[in-house]
Amino acid sequence: MRILTLLIVLIFTLQAKEALYLNLPSAYPSKKTETTFGKELIGHIKGSQKEIQFAIYGLRGQDEILLALIDAKKRGVKIQGVVDSDSHGKNYYEDTHRLYTLFDIKSDHKSSIMHNKFFVFDRKIVWTGSSNISDTGTGGYNANNVVVIEDKTVAKIYHEEFEQMFKNSHFNSKKKATLYTGIKTSDSIITLSFSPKSSTYENYIESLIRDSKKYIYIPVFYLTHKPLSEELIAAHKRGVEIKIILDASAAKNKYSTHTILREEGIEVKVENFGGKMHAKSMIIDDRFIISGSMNFTKAGESKNDENTVIIENALLAKQYKEYFIELWRHIPKRYLKIDPSPEGFESGNSCFDGIDNNFDKAIDTQDPHCQKNSWVN
Repeated sequence: MRILTLLIVLIFTLQAKEALYLNLPSAYPSKKTETTFGKELIGHIKGSQKEIQFAIYGLRGQDEILLALIDAKKRGVKIQGVVDSDSHGKNYYEDTHRLYTLFDIKSDHKSSIMHNKFFVFDRKIVWTGSSNISDTGTGGYNANNVVVIEDKTVAKIYHEEFEQMFKNSHFNSKKKATLYTGIKTSDSIITLSFSPKSSTYENYIESLIRDSKKYIYIPVFYLTHKPLSEELIAAHKRGVEIKIILDASAAKNKYSTHTILREEGIEVKVENFGGKMHAKSMIIDDRFIISGSMNFTKAGESKNDENTVIIENALLAKQYKEYFIELWRHIPKRYLKIDPSPEGFESGNSCFDGIDNNFDKAIDTQDPHCQKNSWVN
């Protein structure tokens, strides 16, 4: 049975020109740009005047965004991009090759992943978060978060990170360490960190967990980072409320720490949406939001090109908390104990969505979990 039948979108905007965009997963992937953070991205593309720089995993099925970029180029906007490709030059998303033919695009051609999802507009505005430019990302099937920050200091830092990859061909371990703390706007204090050289967990996330007092809520794709998990257990033991929503495909990963966390008394719900819990985020004590592209894994921190943004802002943290609680409420209690199959009749429309949700190369009715009379946990 489908739990979430409607696309629900929450938008929180501040006078400081910082905005948080969140969506509950929709019923199916969509080639249309259904999410408000996708529509916001199109709006900024259309509003750009001189320059757009983007670092994205790839492109699949989002012609509205692609056409907006093409129109921007036609009116004279300089467009440069960085995308991921493997050591053979292949892209994960099948429409990525279209970018190469239309814009000035660079790639790393390495086994490590260029996993960023950010845009910089006219060196004034940054769009970043967990959403890929895809039918499951900006199309709305996965649960994601995006922040938009209009601040020249923040935009300058993202521009410099982009230039490391685009201009200097410095990806992964060739990059310099970049960690910026204490960037003040009228309502927030912002910290920026870029993997893999900046030790994002050790330099910032670890201390936030250690200093937490009331709660840590974690909507997250992968959770395999052992030191992070150990700090969560320590926080739980000193009385901090911890709740985690984990993606169903990630729960099948042999390195996932969620079973250990459950054994220690931490509440972990594994989602059964169909689409993925794709956020890489935390909400802490009605005070901090951690967002960005970095999965909570060792590879995310020490191998891949990633960006993480930490926003200290009470209003945004409380609003993200409300979203998390709503998402939590929609997941049945039984998934505190057992893990639903990411592709199966218990997980939304995953047997009818055309997506290989559990990465086993068997889609929909080809998957054993989606065959008649099958109900496998």
